[in-house]
Amino acid sequence: MAVARVHVRSWQQGYRDLVAQDFLDGIRPEDMAIRYAFDGMDVRQGPYTLVATDRDTIRGHITIGRSRDDHIIDGGEIWSLYVDPPHWGSGVSRALLAAGCERLSQAGHEQAFLWVLATNMRARQFYERNGWTSDGVQKPVVLGGAPVHQVRYVTPLGRQA
Repeated sequence: MAVARVHVRSWQQGYRDLVAQDFLDGIRPEDMAIRYAFDGMDVRQGPYTLVATDRDTIRGHITIGRSRDDHIIDGGEIWSLYVDPPHWGSGVSRALLAAGCERLSQAGHEQAFLWVLATNMRARQFYERNGWTSDGVQKPVVLGGAPVHQVRYVTPLGRQA
């Protein structure tokens, strides 16, 4: 449940002014908790979740697996990356991203993809600073009953620190 609480706090802070506030206010950790199963995880297929902790406190998490885009045959994907807002800018996100990419590389993937809200400039700049580039592919999704666009980013694997 602690992972889900971090996920909710990160959405509520990071997506403020990007998606409907009533949607964000209604997200509950109990609803997010079903996204995480830590037994029987499969790094090659996914989901596979890594957690960053400080003593017994979860600071963030990353979930990885194979690309969920049907036309991408052998790429890995960062399915999600969320850090508790008080720890943004502390290096937790960068460490999780590097660890996730390393695991995807070890699983045999040569490149990784991720999707980010087109209007989430904070996240987009973070990924760009860490060597990711947009490949120009976009897709619409619905969050809180309203359409938003996501942009796909890609990076070659095997070069992360």
